[in-house]
Parts: sequence; structure tokens; C-alpha cells
Amino acid sequence: MNIIASIVIYRHSYTDLKPTLDSLFLSPFISKIILVDNALSDWAENFKHEKIIYLKTNGNYGFGYGHNYAIKKYSKNSDYFLICNPDIWFEQKEFENFINFVKDRDESLFIPKVIYPDGENQYGARLLPSPVNLFARRFTSKFADKLDQEYLLKNFDLNKEIFAPSISGCFMLFRSSTLIKLGGFDERFFLYMEDIDLSRRCAEKYGAVYYPLAQIIHKHNQESYTNSSLLKIHLKSAFLYFNKWGWFYDSDRKKLNNRCLNQYSHKLT
Repeated sequence: MNIIASIVIYRHSYTDLKPTLDSLFLSPFISKIILVDNALSDWAENFKHEKIIYLKTNGNYGFGYGHNYAIKKYSKNSDYFLICNPDIWFEQKEFENFINFVKDRDESLFIPKVIYPDGENQYGARLLPSPVNLFARRFTSKFADKLDQEYLLKNFDLNKEIFAPSISGCFMLFRSSTLIKLGGFDERFFLYMEDIDLSRRCAEKYGAVYYPLAQIIHKHNQESYTNSSLLKIHLKSAFLYFNKWGWFYDSDRKKLNNRCLNQYSHKLT
């Protein structure tokens, strides 16, 4: 299996990326790592490794734009294409377990279990959000906790692979041929929601799978909760998403979410 990984950086230091790069360098499944620089870093262009390909974009036009830059140039040269955040790391045995699962599947998008460094679950597989889900999670934490039981699939015993209509963008493994057909990310999203949009499109046509028996670690600072500028970007992306797919009338959202929920034979009490 030939996998090309793409990482978009914006003013990241080498120290920031070292755990991610070391994990990817060690994997025999990763043939190349496309380092996409949305700003002119002081180290990445001159960083040398046999797996690294450096790309400088025309500017900071967003997360999806950066990954699309790599997808358009290199995805056709791989079996699978990995969208990877710069704050990910993993044990090699976990990644091997994940790849051994993926290679026997017919679907086109996969994610393992995603955890914080302290081991807490990040719930990388989710339902498609409604406006209530999304905005309540921001501004009414008590109500959000109640909604999250279903939205984040916390109510269910996730002990085997499942279909998931929304997958976290921190670690998305795509079948390359499908990613090309989908056209990559919708570049109208500068940051946030682009992963929900793309995983939704893939799940509906080609399938998307969460595999909880392998795991990766994601630092995930949730900066839009503390940075007002990023919060504005997140809200703008949310409005764009619901304008695209529908606010309160979105029949496909209901259909895909029900497909996910109907898989479970055991609901936690």
C-alpha cells in the first residue's frame, strides 16, 4: 500500500512538527510527506529527508486550499492520501493495525480512534451537526453537554468499526482515486467545517468508516474557544456550511445520521 501524507503548516516550528514527522518517517506505509507551507517558514524549505516534498503555496488561503495544493499535484501517485494535522503522533503498531484494517475495505475514507495526550477520547466520528448542535456547543455548555451525548456518539458502545457521516479533519485517510473524484476540499471554507463538508460528501457516495481498535494522539488546542479572531472564522464557516447544505431542512443530514445511529446494537446506560 502506497500512502502519501499531506501536512499544512502556517508559522509552525520544527519542534512543533517533530512528533508528527517522526511518526510518519518511521512508517513503511508512508512513501512521501508533502509539507505544504502557507507562510514562508524559516526551516521547512531547507529541511532534508528522503520522504519530504516541500511545497510553498501562494499565500495563506486556508487549510483546505493548502491540502488541495498537494492533492492536485500528488494524489494520483498514491493508493491512499492522508490528510494529517501537524500535532499528531502515533505508535507504529497502532498505525499498522489501522492500515491492515483499511486495506481489506471497500469504503473510501477512514479514521482511527483519536485521543488527547492524556488518553481522553476526542470523538473523531460524529453525526452531521444541526445548527442547534453547533451553536449550542459554543455558547451554552450545559445544553451542549446534553446534545453531545448523541452528536458525539457518547451514548453508544463504539467497540467495532462503524459508518460515520462526519469525520475529524485531523487524520483523514482517503482512497486517492475517490479524493480526486470529490475534488478535495471546498476552498470557500478558510478554516473549520471543511472536514465535515468533505467527509459528508465522501460518506454519502463512497462510505466513511471509524475504526476504534487503533488509535492516534492529537494535541488539539481548540484555539477558537480562546481566540476571538478564530472564533469569528469558525462562525463564518458555520454559516457557509449551513447555507450550502441547509439550516433546518436538510433531509440528507437526517438520512446519513440515521444510517449511523441504526448500526448500534448496544446503547450505553
